[in-house]
Amino acid sequence: MGNQIRVLQVNKDFKKGGVQAEIMYPARIIDKDRVQFDVMLLSDTVGFYEKEFSKYGNIYRIPLKKKSTRLARVCDVFLSYFFIKREMVRFLKTHKPYDAIHCHDMNKNAGCIAAAKKCGVPVRIAYCAVNKPGNNSYKDRLYFKFYLKLCSFVLNRCCTHKFGVTQNAADYAFGKGKGVPIKNPTVDFNKFNPEKYPQSFDGNIHLLMVGSYSSRKNQKFGIEVFKELQEKLPDATMTFIGYPRSDKETYFSEMQQMVKEYNLQDKVLFLPQDANIPEEMAKATFLLIPSLQEGLPNVALEAQKMGLPCVISTDVSNDCDCGLCTFLPLSAGPKYWSEQLIDYVNNNGFERRYVDMSEWDNRKICEDYIKIWSGVL
Repeated sequence: MGNQIRVLQVNKDFKKGGVQAEIMYPARIIDKDRVQFDVMLLSDTVGFYEKEFSKYGNIYRIPLKKKSTRLARVCDVFLSYFFIKREMVRFLKTHKPYDAIHCHDMNKNAGCIAAAKKCGVPVRIAYCAVNKPGNNSYKDRLYFKFYLKLCSFVLNRCCTHKFGVTQNAADYAFGKGKGVPIKNPTVDFNKFNPEKYPQSFDGNIHLLMVGSYSSRKNQKFGIEVFKELQEKLPDATMTFIGYPRSDKETYFSEMQQMVKEYNLQDKVLFLPQDANIPEEMAKATFLLIPSLQEGLPNVALEAQKMGLPCVISTDVSNDCDCGLCTFLPLSAGPKYWSEQLIDYVNNNGFERRYVDMSEWDNRKICEDYIKIWSGVL
């Protein structure tokens, strides 16, 4: 392809999460002579990946301030489009031209993409990582649904590529059949390598949950499942790897309180977000994902690369299933989930089995993205 491709990735922040990992993997493995990455963050909060990313490219910001009153928040939903578009136009006019802009923040994509079209960026990608808005939030309200319709209109006029983590996600962002699903570089085959971390088990069930502590991830349901499991298998254990989504979040403290009330302190372990996840997967019997809503959980792909069975709620897309996923309805309740875990071990034992994950090879996926960013695809 000759010349270096310059790509501007856009996201709300650089916390540790699935979308952020999708930005990091190409930056790590693609030669700088081929692609120069920069990132635009819509936040002034310093995130988990920023120090590392600064080795690969520049970090810029258009910080969005959270509004305190309900009316201000409603107005801001609409005004943020114009603010982001104005600031992005200013940025693009004062920096070296980019070959592609790749926007990952579903709710803020439209302003960035409209600005990129105005400034002549040839490849303009909008990506949606969710199949539907989160439950019990302002995102369920009529004004926000109207805002999403406006965003879809803008994106359909201004994008060159419209992607979703699944077809449902693409339909949600752009309208039925107007976008397409795409695989993202999510699984680091070198890191999640069962040869480096061979399975270690002691004949007891060990549950693992990985992700930010939030009602959407539904860790409290996982604790309920573990409580039911403990009543039959007192030697079972549970490990959480994650972090509170913000300092104001109370969900993590509620989880800790549940563990204390159920007298499970000696059986439940909380590890920080920088824990060695492949090592913990090698120790685990199951990965639990009882989420109320997900796009496509990267951690399920990582677990299957390690040969770890995943038990997932039916509210999560089955696009993540490479052969080691079992989907259960949350409505069946924690007791049913615990019984299914026991039945699985009784029927299959503890021995790992490994599935073909070649379609999720980062290097193959990144080569496809290089073609997209360069305008070949």
